Amino acid sequence: MRGGADQFIKEAERSLNDSIMVVRRAMKFSSIVAGGGAIEMEISRYLRHHARSISGKTQLIINSFARALECIPRTIAENAGLDSIEVLNRLRQKHA
Repeated sequence: MRGGADQFIKEAERSLNDSIMVVRRAMKFSSIVAGGGAIEMEISRYLRHHARSISGKTQLIINSFARALECIPRTIAENAGLDSIEVLNRLRQKHA
């Protein structure tokens, strides 16, 4: 590997090694854990459903926490250059 500074070369080498190890682990083990905010979206869906059975301020607090959990997949979508609103709507549909 070649680059402008030794620090950039070492960082690129670490990134490449991390990528190779992820592929190696994925090929070695057959179980997969959903990523990309899937767990947060599922917890958010559950909390929104549960909040319907509660009244008052508690319902507002639970809904606010559920909305806060959706910041993680929204940020991932924005960092990937996608339309975060569209991605979140599709994720909500899939989880429903």
